[in-house]
Amino acid sequence: MDNKNIFNRVKMKIAISKLEEEDIVMNKNILKNVVITMCALMATTGVVFGAATIINKFGPNASEGSKKAIENGYIAYSKEDSIVDSFMLDNYNFYIAFKEEKLGFTLDEIDKRFNDWEKQKEYLTIKNENNEFVFTNITNAYGLTKQDGKIIYTATATEFPKSKELYVDFAGRKEVLYVPENMQGDITRYKLKSISDENWKFESASLSNTAFKIYLNNCDGIVHDEKNRVETSDGKEFYTQARSDGDGCISVNNGIVSYYNTFNLTSFEATNELSVYLYKNDGSEIIIKLLKEE
Repeated sequence: MDNKNIFNRVKMKIAISKLEEEDIVMNKNILKNVVITMCALMATTGVVFGAATIINKFGPNASEGSKKAIENGYIAYSKEDSIVDSFMLDNYNFYIAFKEEKLGFTLDEIDKRFNDWEKQKEYLTIKNENNEFVFTNITNAYGLTKQDGKIIYTATATEFPKSKELYVDFAGRKEVLYVPENMQGDITRYKLKSISDENWKFESASLSNTAFKIYLNNCDGIVHDEKNRVETSDGKEFYTQARSDGDGCISVNNGIVSYYNTFNLTSFEATNELSVYLYKNDGSEIIIKLLKEE
């Protein structure tokens, strides 16, 4: 099986499990299955888009936001004899690159050994000092790729637990990684200033070093549109990551439409005021003005 097929197969499986984990749709009924199918479809199409357009140090599933973070020095490297080459961790994204020659597995061998769904949760786990899972093969959406002699894993989450140390176990190969202080910080939150459709309900908006997330409710008519974007007060525009199930979804529960999405704006370029531009199925534009919380 080639890398692209492996990647897409895993992403589709994780898209469905992650949606259930985050409990985006609460009722266990037919509507829940419809919503999961909708969001999983978005995740699959996002993978194709991302794989075609986003290439950086952590492979094709790493976001443009992570690329900007790396350009600003937001990356940790391991010691020379480590099985780990480098990693990046913030509240929304986690990336880790293993040295293939130190790891002892090729990408093909990993697929052959661990392609059984039950075995996948056994071969790679990463915990913090509180014994919380920061990464497992089952609970986080992830991409598995090979690039420049590195075996790379990328993961997304609603919010990763804070970590000062990472305890890695890759099929019995164990290692402790020390997380730099600048990777242990909190997210920045934004509050609502105005919204052009007052029927829509703003829930939350927050920013990390690799991404910006916004959550809305009661947003009838909202659609995924390529023009959806966040604009800073100095006029820079940032579009959706369109990458995986951790990046966005439209769901319906008891007739109420909910929306969240992830954009490529990072803390390195954010301003105190932000404008979010979203669209309805009739083509009309909704503008949401946000202010940074003090």
